[in-house]
Amino acid sequence: MIALLILTIAIPALTAALLMLMGSSVIGRSARWIALAGAIAALATSLVVLNEYRHLEFAPAAGGRVVGDSPVQPGVSIRHDWFTLGQSSGTVSQPVRLQFHLGLDGISVALIALTTLLTVSCVLISWESIRDREAEFYAALLILEAGLIGVFAAFDIVLFYVFFEFTLIPLFFLIAIWGGPQRRFAAVKFFLYTLCGSLITLLGLIGVVLHAASSGLATPCSIPDLAAWLRDNPLDPSLQLIFFLMLSAGFLIKVPVFPFHTWLPLAHVEAPTAGSVLLAGVLLKLGTYGFLRLCLPLFPQACLTYGLPLIGVLSVVGIIYGSLCALAQRDIKKLVAYSSVAHLGFCTLGLFAFNVEGISGSVLQMINHGLSTGGLFLLVGMVYDRYHTRQLDDLGGLANRLPLIACAIVFISMSSIGLPGLNGFVGEILSLLGMFARNKVYAILGASGVVLGAWYLLTMLQHAFFGPLKEPQHGESHVTDLSIREFLAIAPIALACLWIGLYPAPTLDLIRPDVSRVAVLYPQPKIAPTEIAAGDEHAPVRVADQPAVAIHSTTDL
Repeated sequence: MIALLILTIAIPALTAALLMLMGSSVIGRSARWIALAGAIAALATSLVVLNEYRHLEFAPAAGGRVVGDSPVQPGVSIRHDWFTLGQSSGTVSQPVRLQFHLGLDGISVALIALTTLLTVSCVLISWESIRDREAEFYAALLILEAGLIGVFAAFDIVLFYVFFEFTLIPLFFLIAIWGGPQRRFAAVKFFLYTLCGSLITLLGLIGVVLHAASSGLATPCSIPDLAAWLRDNPLDPSLQLIFFLMLSAGFLIKVPVFPFHTWLPLAHVEAPTAGSVLLAGVLLKLGTYGFLRLCLPLFPQACLTYGLPLIGVLSVVGIIYGSLCALAQRDIKKLVAYSSVAHLGFCTLGLFAFNVEGISGSVLQMINHGLSTGGLFLLVGMVYDRYHTRQLDDLGGLANRLPLIACAIVFISMSSIGLPGLNGFVGEILSLLGMFARNKVYAILGASGVVLGAWYLLTMLQHAFFGPLKEPQHGESHVTDLSIREFLAIAPIALACLWIGLYPAPTLDLIRPDVSRVAVLYPQPKIAPTEIAAGDEHAPVRVADQPAVAIHSTTDL
């Protein structure tokens, strides 16, 4: 399986290298087919990895499948020593080893599958819209895919950070070269904003690693080893707070959480459709993934004492603020961009519930947001390719002209709203239930985002797709509906939205063991079951200390 994982990273990287080497000698159509073949091959290997991982049997332990006792523990991994710092001698502490450490757990394997799926859709949606320097465009797209997969597969801090930062480079070029009129300003703002936050995160990571190394940990860069060591040897509360805030700086910007979101709308508006899909669908998840992979297991006391009020307030404000900003937009793409700020607020809200329900909902919402928002950007791109505008004031009644695209965008919008039976509902309800057990005020205020989400998305649909037909001067003699290529780009995403909504148990079972290992670090709030004695309807409710309820199947929902 590790060989397949490495192959999943290598396929897009090697395909990109091939396209770059061929350069101007390869014509546009050939570049598209080469990129599509590489993207499909990566998707196929990721699905094989996902299927094999689901059928692995690990040593039994409380809470599910587990192979070790660390709060962060890959189900399968490969370790190889790069080099050793220092020398061991008698009573002197053992040397520090830096390792190449790749692996998979349920969370990472699900996000890798999401990445490869969206990349195939990105290649298909760019088939006709990208006419300039096609080989370089598809190479940048595939390099970005390889970097994103690398982040999710890295269980070494050095590898994690290298991949984490590396993803900025191809996306910078995607925006700066193939973006809109303000592409260069948007690309520079995106790059500098996220880089500055990541540098603060780097300083925090260096501090944690140096502290662990000086205290005798031989592999301080190994995330599983570091998490286990810090669990048994917790840092001083003040140190935890400092390191938590430093790591959070980069992750808050990457998500982005209000008020660190100002780079996002412009980057989305100016990026080509494929860039927006991967930016919203996967790249933003690196922030929430970083919180889950590093902050929650390494600094539990700081997360509980300071992170809960800080991230809780910012998440709620982001949900409401992002929704109201989306409601005010006349550009459909900018509306969807602001909706990301709101929807990702549910992810951070669930994470900082510190229980199985909340964290499971958060991870599921990461996947759901990637599918629904990625799908929306695909469909907005299809409309733009036909009319060369995204302004609501210029569009109306498009369902009369484009019935298939209208059906698709209504379906994906319902998924984004959280309609029961579709994927968005499951993730949002679990995130809110988890936070309700931790802090009722945050959960109640956050729930307003569900209503606001329906408001701005239904308003967009009403203006653009229903009512009297209103088309801009697009300069084309005939506007066609959804093509076979576009159908192949959006159909797998729509099917995934429906599958997760109707049957979330496989996904929840996949991530539950890894979520449980993090949740067990935190004290669980008291649950008040309504245990009423038979025949006595007025018996008092008893409060019992119980851990958060693990989610085992759809019946638990």
